[in-house]
Amino acid sequence: MKITIVGCGAIGGVISGGIIEHNPVVVSKNNEILNAIKKNGLKVKLPDGKESITWPEIFSSIEKTKMRFDVVFVCTKANSVFDVVTDFVGFLTERGFFVTFQNGIVEGKLKDVLPQGKLVGAIVGFGATMHAPGVVEMTSKGEIVIGELDGKVTERVQVLKSILNNVIETRITTNIWGAKYSKLLINACITTMGAVSGLTLGKMLSYPQFRAIFRRILYEGVEVAKRKGIKLEKISGVSIHKLAASQREVENKLCLSKYYKDFIIKIIGRKYRNLKSSSLQSLERGRKTEVDFINGIIVKYGREVGFATPVNERIVSIVHEIEGGKRDISIENLRELISL
Repeated sequence: MKITIVGCGAIGGVISGGIIEHNPVVVSKNNEILNAIKKNGLKVKLPDGKESITWPEIFSSIEKTKMRFDVVFVCTKANSVFDVVTDFVGFLTERGFFVTFQNGIVEGKLKDVLPQGKLVGAIVGFGATMHAPGVVEMTSKGEIVIGELDGKVTERVQVLKSILNNVIETRITTNIWGAKYSKLLINACITTMGAVSGLTLGKMLSYPQFRAIFRRILYEGVEVAKRKGIKLEKISGVSIHKLAASQREVENKLCLSKYYKDFIIKIIGRKYRNLKSSSLQSLERGRKTEVDFINGIIVKYGREVGFATPVNERIVSIVHEIEGGKRDISIENLRELISL
């Protein structure tokens, strides 16, 4: 199976290093990453402290590879996926297909422009960061989850599982839409709240009022999922339902379960206290975030099923204002959400 990996940031770098025995071809339009890997190799550090240096073939464009591929691992930000698929589809073999590793949900848009059977969904359940061009680290363990959009367990996803097991334990699901949406909900809280506030996860979740916003974002997402017919999956063993606010909590009625949920969220904040939002890092570099593919999907689905999502709507607006230079990153942005 001839593999190309598009994007060699944190996730793409970790995957590239992990499957080096399969001779992946890396494509990166980032000249700093391209030149760093050509000169110094791709350096990957794992949570157990092990480090490796590999030398994958790397090119600045798909045209320069002069190859056709059986599988394209798309490891770019969600904003770039449509362009990547458009550029790369002509370089697939007859049986070739794409695997999407993005935060949020991009597959709904892509399946409308790709021939049937050309797309497999995936989610990344481990943490990763890029310390410098060509220098990446897997910062926390987890899993990769893959699945066909129609829920079938095919030979190709079984082959993918065997390949990706070299990176980290990989699981096949028959409910990739539910898995993607569950991961989306986690990012809607952790990633987006961190982006608008500028806080690390530990600092953010040390505030009771912000833990309440966390539960409220999940409440809107879970209620939308029910009406949309999406069956949520556990992500790295975590059930979204055990974190989301209940209807009674939203209505400010006596709700004993909220204290248990609040405790669990507080523990999550302590466990991953140093986690810095990837969307915050994008904003700090002057780049757009993936908010339209994360909280924006909750808002979109909410409108489709007629369920209001005021907290997610507002947080999307705040991110867009920051992206447009009309608002600063500040803890005050989260305080705006308390009264909604």
